[in-house]
Amino acid sequence: MVEDSALVLKVMRRLVQEVGEFEADFAETYAQAVSCIGNDPGRYFAAVVDLNLPDAPKGEVVELVLENKIPTLVLTATYDEKKRDELFKKGIVDYVIKENRYSYGYAVKLMVRLFRNHEIKVLVVDDSKVARKHASKLLRKYLFKVVEADGAKSAVKSLIEQPDIKLVITDYHMPEVDGFELVKMIRGKYDKQDLTIIGLSGEGGSGLSAKFIKNGANDFLRKPFNQEEFYCRVINNIESMEAIEIIKDAANRDYLTNLYNRQYFYLFADKQIASCQKIDQDYALAIIEIDDFKEFNNVYSEYGDTVLIEFAKTLSQKFSTFISARLNGSQLVVLLWGMSLSECELQMNDLRERVKLCNIETTHGDQYLSVSVGLSYSQQDGLRQMLENCDSLISRAQEAGKDLVLYD
Repeated sequence: MVEDSALVLKVMRRLVQEVGEFEADFAETYAQAVSCIGNDPGRYFAAVVDLNLPDAPKGEVVELVLENKIPTLVLTATYDEKKRDELFKKGIVDYVIKENRYSYGYAVKLMVRLFRNHEIKVLVVDDSKVARKHASKLLRKYLFKVVEADGAKSAVKSLIEQPDIKLVITDYHMPEVDGFELVKMIRGKYDKQDLTIIGLSGEGGSGLSAKFIKNGANDFLRKPFNQEEFYCRVINNIESMEAIEIIKDAANRDYLTNLYNRQYFYLFADKQIASCQKIDQDYALAIIEIDDFKEFNNVYSEYGDTVLIEFAKTLSQKFSTFISARLNGSQLVVLLWGMSLSECELQMNDLRERVKLCNIETTHGDQYLSVSVGLSYSQQDGLRQMLENCDSLISRAQEAGKDLVLYD
């Protein structure tokens, strides 16, 4: 962020801290901006710059960041149509007027969007190399990952090979298979909430957009389009898809711990176990029971939820590459794969020791908890059998004095 106004810098610092998704460096002069960039411009994913600085009154800082291939948003106090057009031609991401606090909020929101775009893959389908490269260039300016296809056949192949593609932008007029047919082909496998499609065309009547959408596209854009319109359409559709994903994810989460709920865990675990069996990969299921939690919750009821929330955080952080869930009140579960039995046992004992070191500060003094773990390891058992195995092992561990890891 390059800005000579102390007030604006203060506002931007606060907004960046509130967002909490990325870190920012702040410079008040052109010289400070040069110093920040140094020999490592790659550490910046984007820049927000003012046009008029004490030591660079003619927008030289924009040239600086663009030369270093840093996507740039211009935040300025004056609106100049000619200057704005010049800057867009040079390759800036956006041009925002410092009118009120919403302008600064928009700037930070745009930075968040650019930051998230790193993880979104877009497929551009057009038989015209010029048109395809133009759309791809705009998308890369906004930091999307871009895949190109020169027709429907290569588009379908890209979708099969790269299932993480989230957005398809396809032209209407293409040889052999046109954009309408491609949309219908894609919709045969992908729902609207899983893969977004935007149709493009520079020909046809007013009914073209309706035909695209009726065939399954999410949106339509007529060519030629300007950069801002293109970006607005893309982002509106991406954010709609993300909103649906958030709703779907919330439905799969436990309301208290934010771990996955039992129903989602069963569905995921069945698929993962089948996948492991197909490639002869070992897998393990662990149920973790908080010892004497019912008695603790009866005495210290105001701390029960806090204990579960903190324990769930510890579990999800430790096993972030696997899947964990809440089975019931005081039982959590983890599915592991690609690890030996000794590695699984080591990880569970490490978790058990971590729990013992955590103290719960109550009005009756510090309290300590422990866990018992049932670990079922297999290359052929199904989920139901492994759950039964773990339940049996938990019972044996508690009968033997608790605070134990037992495996079959």
